[in-house]
Amino acid sequence: MQQVHSSPARRLNFNAKTDADVAVGIGANTTVFDMDVSQIARLALQITNPGANALDSFVVQGKVNTDGDLLSILTVAADYTTPAGIVVDASGDLTALAAGATGWLILDVLALNMIRITASAAVGATTLRIFAGGA
Repeated sequence: MQQVHSSPARRLNFNAKTDADVAVGIGANTTVFDMDVSQIARLALQITNPGANALDSFVVQGKVNTDGDLLSILTVAADYTTPAGIVVDASGDLTALAAGATGWLILDVLALNMIRITASAAVGATTLRIFAGGA
């Protein structure tokens, strides 16, 4: 009889992305982040606002397949402050991320193919920097 040993599953897929500062204007949402998440189940994002003004919008969109349309999934403060659905956890209301502040977001992206984040500034232009990784 042959004895079989098994060990816990290891992290097989890891994708990381680092974006340079992206200028965010007033009013119209600017695309600040795109990532193919087709090979990962969970995505962690660190969102830093090194700019001079707070945000007034932070929207997470997703595609369920490469040919599909982008769907707005997370759009309002409650989407981040009361985690549900694809939101595993969040640092707080990302729609009003203050100047000089850093927030974070953890998403269950198993059913999605792509994630896009758009944002707009409240009273004057700002910048965003997003670091992401997942497995």
